This record gives sequence, C-alpha cells and structure tokens, in this order.
Amino acid sequence: MLSLTRSEDRKSNPTGLNNEFDYQGKAYKLDLSFDTVISFYHLLDDEHFTAEEKVSIGFEMFFGFTPQDPDFAVSAFEQISSYLREQPYGNDDEEPSSDMQGNPTPAVKYYSFTQDAEAIYSSFREQYGINLLQEKGKMHWDEFKALFSGLNDKTYMSRIIQIRMRDTSELKGQELTDALSAKQYYELNENKTEEAREQQFTGFMNTIKAWAQS
Repeated sequence: MLSLTRSEDRKSNPTGLNNEFDYQGKAYKLDLSFDTVISFYHLLDDEHFTAEEKVSIGFEMFFGFTPQDPDFAVSAFEQISSYLREQPYGNDDEEPSSDMQGNPTPAVKYYSFTQDAEAIYSSFREQYGINLLQEKGKMHWDEFKALFSGLNDKTYMSRIIQIRMRDTSELKGQELTDALSAKQYYELNENKTEEAREQQFTGFMNTIKAWAQS
C-alpha cells in the first residue's frame, strides 16, 4: 500500500515492503515493479506449469534467484502475499456479502490486470499521460495501484468495469439486450472471484511449506 511518509530507507522502515526483504540481518533486493507483480498474477493463472515450477519462477521474478533455504522461502512469501493483499480501505470492517438465505457469497472481481491490459494501458495514457510500456521495471506496484484506483469514470477501463457491474434486473427490451451483450463481450475469462485468487495464494504457500518440510 502506498505511503507518502514511509521511507525507502530500510533502516527507518522496519515494517512493510518497499524494494528489499530483510532476512536474518541481510537485505535482499526485491522487485516490486508493477509489471513483475502482474506477471506473478498471470503465473498463478497459468496451467502450463506445475505448482513446484510456479514457486521457482515466482521467486526468480521477485528476487532473481530460487532460494535454497526453505525457511527463507516461507518467510519471504508470507510477507509478499500479505503485502499484495493490502488495501487502503475496508480491511477491518468490511463484512462479507451473503445471499437471501444468509450464505456467504464470494466477492466478484470486476477487472483483470492481464485480460484488461490494453484497456488499462489506454486509460493511463488518456488520464495521466503515462506510457506503461515505458514504465516497466520502474513504476512501483504501490504507485500503479494508487493510479489505477484513481482512474475517472470516463476512462476506457472504468467504463468496462461499469458494464460488468451494471444491474440488469430491471432492464427490458433492447436496453436489456444491449446491456447483456456488452456484459458478455467484456466478460472475464478466469478468476472471477476474490475467493479464487485467495485459493491460489494459499496453494502457492502450501507448496512452499511442503517443500520446507520435505
């Protein structure tokens, strides 16, 4: 999560991640550029790799090497996964939604950093004048998230989200047909709930822990 006061100096920033991971008194360079994080999310979705391969590739993405110390791996991913879950609002008091019978319903995702890549690029270029292709490896994930959250309603990405979120229960005739057609066109292909993403993180961590105990 973006902080305007948290120092980039590791010594004065004992909590939270910036660009280093501290383990047993040694600082390890950590790549948290936005494209690395998005590539990691894409890796979690990729069914061409085994769970073990994903762990190795994931650490290569963030650290540039695959750790041989299982305790390092467990500690590092615990902090990374906690960091990636951080949100500026609604972490403490937000209650899970439920259906009419009181059963919890999974929170629906309305965007994908991979599937919506073109719309996100276009929206950043339109609103901020930022070329994300030129920011690869440079723009921090915290900055990217803050700018993404600040996209106004007129941007391409925001309009897509509005289409996906639109309630069609009271629409009729051609208006309903058009709304459903738009929803189908912009439908997300995978990981349509936050619960699915959480399960991926849990599976990734379980793979690391299994390796640590082997």
